[in-house]
Amino acid sequence: MSAGVPSRSETELTVEEHRGLEQAFAELRDAVEAYEDFLGAELPLGEGLPIVKLDDMRAAQERVEAAEAQLWELRERILGWARPPWAPPATLVSDWILEDDPGYDDGTDAARR
Repeated sequence: MSAGVPSRSETELTVEEHRGLEQAFAELRDAVEAYEDFLGAELPLGEGLPIVKLDDMRAAQERVEAAEAQLWELRERILGWARPPWAPPATLVSDWILEDDPGYDDGTDAARR
């Protein structure tokens, strides 16, 4: 919980607050998906190493970092959820957004609530 901001439930949000969080989450999801193009993958036998432009990779990583910071800022301001110090950055967790993962958000998270 953030100092000075009471913790709120997602059900207590206004339509505008909910929309803002959804948009921030969508931007982070899109940024992570674009960044995944720069992560290592199995190379097919007989193919050469892919060429990656450092500036493109840096821009993709900076987009993820900016989107993640924006989402956490909104969560803290709107919901009172402070980012846990142990939470890894999105650029280090390649599959952290799995919308089709059943039960992902079903459990309670004492650190968030």
